[in-house]
Amino acid sequence: MSLLIAVIGLLFAGRLILKNYNPQGVLFITGMVMMAISIPLTGTALVASSTGWVGFDIFEYISKTFSNRAGGLGLQIMFIGGFAVLMSSIGASQVMVRVAAQPLMRLNSPYLMLAFAFILGQALSLFISSATGLGLLLMATLYPVLIRLGCSKAAVASVLASTCAIEFGPGSGNSMLAAQTAGMDIAEYFVSKQLPVISALIIIVGVIHALVQRYFDSKEAINNNDETISESQDSEDHAPLYYLLLPILPLFLMLTFSKMGIGTIRVNLPTAILISTFISLICELVRLRNITTIFKKLQGFFDDMGKVFASVVTLIIAGETFAMGLKSIGAIDALLTAGSQAGFSASIIVLFMAVLTFSISALMGSGNAAFFSFAPMVPQIADKIGANVAEMMLPIQLSAGFGRTISPIAGVIIAVAGIAGLSPFDIVRRTLIPMLAGWLIMLLITFGMSGQVMEILPFLAVIIAGALILATIKKRKRMQQAIAS
Repeated sequence: MSLLIAVIGLLFAGRLILKNYNPQGVLFITGMVMMAISIPLTGTALVASSTGWVGFDIFEYISKTFSNRAGGLGLQIMFIGGFAVLMSSIGASQVMVRVAAQPLMRLNSPYLMLAFAFILGQALSLFISSATGLGLLLMATLYPVLIRLGCSKAAVASVLASTCAIEFGPGSGNSMLAAQTAGMDIAEYFVSKQLPVISALIIIVGVIHALVQRYFDSKEAINNNDETISESQDSEDHAPLYYLLLPILPLFLMLTFSKMGIGTIRVNLPTAILISTFISLICELVRLRNITTIFKKLQGFFDDMGKVFASVVTLIIAGETFAMGLKSIGAIDALLTAGSQAGFSASIIVLFMAVLTFSISALMGSGNAAFFSFAPMVPQIADKIGANVAEMMLPIQLSAGFGRTISPIAGVIIAVAGIAGLSPFDIVRRTLIPMLAGWLIMLLITFGMSGQVMEILPFLAVIIAGALILATIKKRKRMQQAIAS
């Protein structure tokens, strides 16, 4: 019964979100309904300290979640969001992208440059956390150069839209939630868990991306040498060269003043961002010599923190409410029981959750909505099956970014397609193979590092075979339609 209710809840929520209903509202309502159903079904208490009536306990849980998240993980994400917009408003992000892109412009091989462009974009995503923002910056700087070198606009747009597919680093909301759920410091999670995986993964996906784009370009026989767009002439692009160091400051402070650096001093993420914000505003004051403008930029930092709360932090809380609904009706316990009876190991359950996260991210166009809904369940599952939370979390967290990048309704896909004058489906058609390949390689690497790769190989073979069969069916249908027309 609990699994049936969970499936109905998942289908209901997914259908509404696909119809562009507000995801926060959908997740809140679905989670609350499942919690209400659980009261007579299981009789399990929703909160440790009850209000005295189970009906109010649902809202007490949401209230406590708001309180906990707003002052912890939520505050960190708000600081990151405000700082990212501040870096763009003072021109620091633009300077960083422009300087980082200059070495690539000296390459004469267009597809080699495409591979390096992907790698560069992924490196910059460590400091520019917005996928849409980074994609637009790269479209303003690298897009015209790559077009002039002979790449098609679809190839360039597809690569630049993919530059946040592998989400990692302290600036990623998914990474922060994964680290906190695993009980790890974000810097430690980044260095010990993410870096060993993504360092090789980014290069591999970049090479695959370039080869796939070359195949599509040769197949379509497109020459776009005369196509270009005007480069951004934002006045903030005239910020001084040393401003490229400002977006790096938070990461530098966190890694330097930690147990991996100077262990006697510890600087956490919010403190690092506040210090970096103060230094950035001092630099702006020296440059502009206008205290009124500086105060306006500071107020803009606070305003953007509020926007991040409204969009991202509320989505985390809504996701936790939805997850609590699934827990309260006993769906997690029922799933684990069914898995153990079927002989499924911990690795198979993690693979199942990674597939689910990848699929839902692709359908929703948001990696956050899927991951925020499932991440809170991982510690309970890990405890039941005796697995390491961080090792379970990593493939699930990375699956969200890969899934989002093959969605035609993802914000970054729509924004980049609009600038390039393409349909989002034109871009997704070219990102599908690199992202699927990268996702499968990521699973092999993460499970290989935990010594469980042999257990998941048969299931991965089934996934690959299914994908090939679907691709063959679609290709035959297109051929039949072409013949009929």
